[in-house]
Amino acid sequence: MKYSVKYKLTSLDIAPNGGVRPASLLRYFQEAINLQMYDNPPSTEDLFAAGQAFILSRTAMQIYTKLSVYDEITVTTWANTSKGATFVRSAQIFLGDTLAADIITLWALVDINEHRLVRVKDAKLGISTLDELPSIPLPEKIRIPEGEMKKVGERPVFYSDIDRNDHMNNTRYIDMICDFLPDLENKTVRSFTVNYVTESKLGEVLSIYHTNSDGDDYFRAVKSDGTTSVELVLRLEDIKK
Repeated sequence: MKYSVKYKLTSLDIAPNGGVRPASLLRYFQEAINLQMYDNPPSTEDLFAAGQAFILSRTAMQIYTKLSVYDEITVTTWANTSKGATFVRSAQIFLGDTLAADIITLWALVDINEHRLVRVKDAKLGISTLDELPSIPLPEKIRIPEGEMKKVGERPVFYSDIDRNDHMNNTRYIDMICDFLPDLENKTVRSFTVNYVTESKLGEVLSIYHTNSDGDDYFRAVKSDGTTSVELVLRLEDIKK
């Protein structure tokens, strides 16, 4: 079943260039998921109390329309028919009747105590699923072009980054990467895909690497032990004056 929530964008959702921060759209999307599960238990809190948690593995978003401060948006989300140990969740964001963004995500349900994945057929959830997908494809593994990536900086994981799962919240990564994007004052993010590889905990220092290929910006965040935390690919568009 589909579930819709209306939000009004605030000044805190808006970047210095006047456009909405992509991370804000992800947060509204994820809050809509939480509300749907709250209204159709078990909620995310119920699952957490039972020792289970949804962990995001991949996200893709395509933004079609400029969104501005105090715009009233509707986030419509639904759980897709899934199989194996991968749970698919989609959403569309509307500005009035205009489709402003598509989102599609892949999740794993983890048994925290037994350190194992819960398969779709074994999950006890209160939400029915739909076959319908948004107009963007399922996010695939990011393949960073061959060649040397340049280290562009480091970023510690702060207390303000972590969530109930005790690691950096998935919406914080896109904020973090935007801090390393060149000339973002004159550009806006039109699409992005994120692969969440390994969790980053409080105090970890991430090394950020970047390369550009065919107009796409590729990033990799690497932990101090050399393992990859996340990989991202973004496409920017010039802001029309």
